[in-house]
Amino acid sequence: MIFHLSGSNDIYEQTWENSPIMGMTLTEKIMARAAGRATVRPGEIVYPEADLATIHDLYVVEADTQLRALGVERPWNPDRVFVCFDHDIIPQSVAVANRAKNIRDIVQRWGVKHFYGPGRGQGHVFPMEIGLVRPGMCVQAYDIHVTNYGAVGCLGISLVFEFPAVLATGSHWYRVPETIRIVLDGKFTPGVTIRDLAALIIRQIGPDQADYRVFEYTGPALAHLGVDARVKLCNLPIEIGAKTAIVPADELVSEWFKERSLKPFDPIESDPDAEFFAVYRFNLSDVEPMVALPPLPDNVVPLREAEGVPVHAAYLGSCAGDQYEDMAEAAEVLRGRRVAPGVRMIINPGSKEVAERCVREGIMEVFLEAGACVGPPGCGPCAIGRGGPLADGEVCIATVTRNDTGRMGSRKAEIYLSSAATVAASAVAGQIADPREYLN
Repeated sequence: MIFHLSGSNDIYEQTWENSPIMGMTLTEKIMARAAGRATVRPGEIVYPEADLATIHDLYVVEADTQLRALGVERPWNPDRVFVCFDHDIIPQSVAVANRAKNIRDIVQRWGVKHFYGPGRGQGHVFPMEIGLVRPGMCVQAYDIHVTNYGAVGCLGISLVFEFPAVLATGSHWYRVPETIRIVLDGKFTPGVTIRDLAALIIRQIGPDQADYRVFEYTGPALAHLGVDARVKLCNLPIEIGAKTAIVPADELVSEWFKERSLKPFDPIESDPDAEFFAVYRFNLSDVEPMVALPPLPDNVVPLREAEGVPVHAAYLGSCAGDQYEDMAEAAEVLRGRRVAPGVRMIINPGSKEVAERCVREGIMEVFLEAGACVGPPGCGPCAIGRGGPLADGEVCIATVTRNDTGRMGSRKAEIYLSSAATVAASAVAGQIADPREYLN
């Protein structure tokens, strides 16, 4: 495989040509290209350069502090840095407002090209919608949920505390991970959704197998699983220790790009003789509604084992459940119904595009008539309860990324994770409920 890279200052353009060198996975191909190598193999140490480095509002001040302590005044390439406000969208205190002002000053000093203020959306969602993130890219980030970008065939890798090194130099060392191939077949039965499958997958594979490995999805079922669905497949594995997750960009993704008038791309996938650590197979028709019990996202059981648990709050949002298909699933359940007395339901669309489509198609009206509170595009309460924290003793059913203690506010609250449809059904019932009972 021969890789060509053009464009030194802006987001790259690439072409992929056939050559006698074979036997690499999709992840290995992207890492090799970004590291300037013909091939890489699992276990090798490489230094891939970031095609894009992403950082969100909560981390900018700390990153700048670390950079300046090293004598670095601005990132290695400001044209390849993405910053957005998606956690503290609406400051709730003077201290937070002052930090937001400080962030804007830092971004201006850094000379960042790709800066998006409050209201544009969730940073793990809208960059795909606007074509900033593309198939074959190597994106390095502070936040772990950069793995969402795998939905369009982009390799998203998080560094967390070592991320300032990427801002300073454009790269960092990585051990090339092994890849787990996950083959999907069949179709869902009514009332079962992609979040149920994603939860089942992390339960079945588990942390020991997932540790520092890549989940790569393939199989006939992808023909009817769009980008929104693929986001869920790529979001959840990080919660059990996977390094990242990715889906090869196919014709479906190509059409998704065309709908948004985005530039076409050259498809790339694993070689036929690539080696995988393990192969798992899942038939979508065998999946049933699932729920993750507190306090671990992989503490997954069939929904029927948690039915009837009273809830005080229902939340639809976060980068694991704020795309258009999530909104549509919830609206199908909520249409003509009301949120139960004593339950508050909060909804945060993932992006401006998602919110606008919900308005056009009447979904926003369904939410409001049902008694839900709709917030601005962004992370919402998933970010330690911002915009709707849980109180002591409360129980919440949510589409958030994880349900560890204190994730949405009080450390004395409990969070159950589920699909958008289950969240909506539970909001109406006042207790954890099966969405299949609310569908026509």
